Amino acid sequence: MRERMMFAPGERDVCVMHNELDAQYPSRERERRSATLVAYGEAGGDSAMARTVGIPAAIAASLILDGRISERGVVLPVISSVFDPILDGLAERGIAFVEKTEPLRPSAAPTSA
Repeated sequence: MRERMMFAPGERDVCVMHNELDAQYPSRERERRSATLVAYGEAGGDSAMARTVGIPAAIAASLILDGRISERGVVLPVISSVFDPILDGLAERGIAFVEKTEPLRPSAAPTSA
């Protein structure tokens, strides 16, 4: 199995992540926000999977050791003091999300039955 799953010379992998969210605000305004990440492995080097998992973990460890992340225990990655420097560090290494926001048509006013 291992032999059959090895990369051929010059071959590389790719990781793709796409998040999409539709939002409606109290003003009835609607929008679609998306964030897309495409990361390629390095032929003969690190895979995209290794880079997109290992680099964020290494950045987080460095931030903790430097005292830039003070939260303790299990921390959800939705705290900007945690995810902003990690995303910045990834972007410095060529791994970045492309974010888009597009307006959607307002939905019809709700009707009462």
